[in-house]
Amino acid sequence: MRYFVVVALIVLGVIFLRQKQAENSSPQKTAEAVAQAALTPRPASEHDWAKAAIDRTNEVRQKVKRERASNEVP
Repeated sequence: MRYFVVVALIVLGVIFLRQKQAENSSPQKTAEAVAQAALTPRPASEHDWAKAAIDRTNEVRQKVKRERASNEVP
């Protein structure tokens, strides 16, 4: 029984250390996510999320329209 408790504590210690290492590496990923979010013209609020989606759809449609027009010109 004592050996089981010792092994369980060692395993929990290893899991804890790996979790701490994962937390330390995650701020780099969040910085990339913040950079991606900064590219949007304005953040979507909880009351404005539908309008933001419609605005983004219109932007994409206009971009596709311009690309198709430029592809047709020889």
